[in-house]
Amino acid sequence: MQASSQQILIFGLGEEWYGLEIDEVQEVVAAPRLHPVPRAPCCLSHAINFHGRVVVVLDLPAWLGFERGKRDPRVIVLSAPSAGLALAVDRVGRIVPLEDDAVMPCESEEDARAFIRGVFDHQGRMINLLDTDRLLASLRQDANLRGGTPAHECSDS
Repeated sequence: MQASSQQILIFGLGEEWYGLEIDEVQEVVAAPRLHPVPRAPCCLSHAINFHGRVVVVLDLPAWLGFERGKRDPRVIVLSAPSAGLALAVDRVGRIVPLEDDAVMPCESEEDARAFIRGVFDHQGRMINLLDTDRLLASLRQDANLRGGTPAHECSDS
């Protein structure tokens, strides 16, 4: 039996590389105009107009505690059920193939790793496969704890 293949969009956060299944990505938007969101936490302080819809931009490196650095001008707009959320990242890479049996379980329990489904090797570089379901659940839980505004503390290093 042959392993099935999927497509992964890779992107960088700090010195680490992450990936999203291409089915979870609606579009990579080049340099959208960022609109401030008043009274929002630092990690969710901007939104974009995406084809007539307001989409909140999550500063993913800050959310995961990475040092503040230069962000890629592009944002990754997620598809349903994560619609309404885009990710700001340090670097947007490219789309790469991934065999299903190439994903290894992630054993770390660190906060940043709580959003990782597994890891895989791509040309000698380890790629962390992002779990958008857990990420969204964490955002929703933080928002519920704070009465609508996520309480998660962002890194401001």
